[in-house]
Amino acid sequence: MYHDSSLIDLSESRIKWTSSANDLLILFIDRRYKTNSASEYTRHGLSRRIQALVHSTDRVFATISPSSEESPTEEIRHDAEAFIQSFLVNVYGAIDNMARIWCVETDLRNAKGVPISDGMIGFGPKNVRVRESLPDELREYLINCDPWFAYLENYRHAVAHRIPVYIPPGTLTDQEAEEYRHIEDEIGKAVRERNLELNGKLTAEQKALGTFKPLMMHSYGENARPVMIHGQMISDLATVVEIGEYLLKALPNP
Repeated sequence: MYHDSSLIDLSESRIKWTSSANDLLILFIDRRYKTNSASEYTRHGLSRRIQALVHSTDRVFATISPSSEESPTEEIRHDAEAFIQSFLVNVYGAIDNMARIWCVETDLRNAKGVPISDGMIGFGPKNVRVRESLPDELREYLINCDPWFAYLENYRHAVAHRIPVYIPPGTLTDQEAEEYRHIEDEIGKAVRERNLELNGKLTAEQKALGTFKPLMMHSYGENARPVMIHGQMISDLATVVEIGEYLLKALPNP
């Protein structure tokens, strides 16, 4: 799973960033806003999402402990997958909430003087008008996060529209991968022949292949990049917190 030094880093980072997330939540709620919309996005959008991020992080770490050397059951993996999907959607939503707070508080408009449309609101690379309106410090931070935005959109859009998050029961060597594909073909034949007994036997053989690693991915056919669950969740939470901290400094006084 993880080396001892990595386990210490994960534990310390998790404590640091969940605590920072809770502190950020309080700062956003305590702030006075110029518009009712910004207050709404904060109190009923961003604050709920930050709480959900902290809760999902805690639940995944409890469900699949980084220090465990045992392969989790299918039920445990499904529980973790559900929390991770909630986490990804709320990471994306938290960034969107912050972008909306910025747009309504600054009355951001397009080149024609019309309030910027919902489809143009965001902090990602495609949200050019919003990024142009930001102070240099925040804009530069977001530009440095462009690879992270690419990862986030890849996973969030897959979860929302195409393929859900999957935690493989095992990581395969090249030889095991070949055996996995062979068994997959045999399972297909057993299903077509309505041979339930053989299907069950082959499925059990397939599940026994590989060594468990705490990875997540979505589609095998979309060139999805597998990522380590625990470290990625901490990184995602930290990025949300840091964007929020920059935004608080950038927002105009009410």
